[in-house]
Amino acid sequence: MKNLLTVLLFLTSIGNLIAQSEKSNITKRYFYHDKVIAREKWFGDDRKIDSLKTYYKSGKLDECFYFHNGRYQGKSYKYNPAGEKITTWEFDNGELISRTDHIIEFNKKTEEKVLKAHATLKELNLEIKNDPKSLKLRFQRARIRKYLDNNTLALNDFKTAEKHLLKISETKKVPEKILGSLYDNLANIYADYEMHDYCIQYKLKAIKASPKESRLYHNLGSYLITVKSYRLGIVYLNKAIEIVPNHSFANWALSAAYTDLGEYDKAMICVNTAFKNEANLYKRGEKNTERDLRTIRGLLYHKLGDSDKGIADLEEALIINNNNSFAYRNLGEVYFDLGNYNNACELLTKAKTLGYEKTFDRDDLQDYLDYSCEHVVDENQIAETTSETFETTKLAEKPYAYPNPTKGEVNIKNLLFEDYDFLIFDFSGKLVKQGEKNTGINLSELPSGVYIIKVIHKDKSETFRVIRE
Repeated sequence: MKNLLTVLLFLTSIGNLIAQSEKSNITKRYFYHDKVIAREKWFGDDRKIDSLKTYYKSGKLDECFYFHNGRYQGKSYKYNPAGEKITTWEFDNGELISRTDHIIEFNKKTEEKVLKAHATLKELNLEIKNDPKSLKLRFQRARIRKYLDNNTLALNDFKTAEKHLLKISETKKVPEKILGSLYDNLANIYADYEMHDYCIQYKLKAIKASPKESRLYHNLGSYLITVKSYRLGIVYLNKAIEIVPNHSFANWALSAAYTDLGEYDKAMICVNTAFKNEANLYKRGEKNTERDLRTIRGLLYHKLGDSDKGIADLEEALIINNNNSFAYRNLGEVYFDLGNYNNACELLTKAKTLGYEKTFDRDDLQDYLDYSCEHVVDENQIAETTSETFETTKLAEKPYAYPNPTKGEVNIKNLLFEDYDFLIFDFSGKLVKQGEKNTGINLSELPSGVYIIKVIHKDKSETFRVIRE
């Protein structure tokens, strides 16, 4: 247990890294994955919130709010990424007195929707003044505030609605879809700040509240894959498909997950299923997503032996979006595997320049880039054969926790060490259990939800996200 105690002291000294937060008696901070502050709260001697700031991923100030006795008070502000003040709110004892929009931001495609949202918000603010207990009005305002990226106030409205709904549920049944939508919206706000485990916890609440909605399983599964909990994400995506066979969005996400795990045959089945409803995917989903179906299928064609088709798919993906860093990265890997290091170097360099690593928080580019650029030859030369071997750690070979989700005991596969101590944290970063391997990692006595397990052996450690059903 000596290693465990050392780690506990270390964690105490640097704050709670698992929850990406840092606490003292006056501040609480949450960070984006690159350690830029996402949200920052200050508290007075009475432990009530005094002020709150949120930040863009660039580190620039987004929103700034002030409080008195824990209630919004005085003027608060929102800024755009360029640092311009775009909104001023004025509060008195928690009540919104006025909202002034100095700049309303939109483009040609969003102008009508944005202006309508602002007009509706103005009406709702007046209606809520007259009927402050209306759950319907507050929920509507919360959704519009979220659309306008007024996340702090949207979060406040959603949390207020949650409190009211839970109170109502004590005496009568709340419609499943309303509660499911509430929790899913809360999860999406936490996702904006990369508070991953808060997000996952609320997506789980959404599923528990409305267990027949396939979109909620898809939303959770896709998010888990985004944060690289692949095997866990696959479980929930398949649950979405159980409810809606041939679920296009779920198959799209599954094709990405299976590709990353190297299960190319499964990935190809999923991507082809998603392609059957391609038009609807882009109508209802993201218009400019980089990891689109062709970007995925192009690499799959190559891995399954048809590189010409793979190159054609990836080149078409780049015609659709010439700034698709993921397509450049995948096409670079194709040429790398084919031994064309000149093309690979050029394409992988382009992917890096476009911000592939930062955009997707991935580290699967640099080794390919270094090797290919080191082996570039003059166009008049013939590349020399080499006995060098290029190896990367396969994702499928990295350690992972199983079974996951679990109802109790958890095991760890592919660890490089046999003996270890472990720490278990809940979604907020609170240490809830600790022990040694010989005591077993068991979550059966803990409430359902998302947990972080950290295993430690001497100076080595691994971290795993696990869901207790």
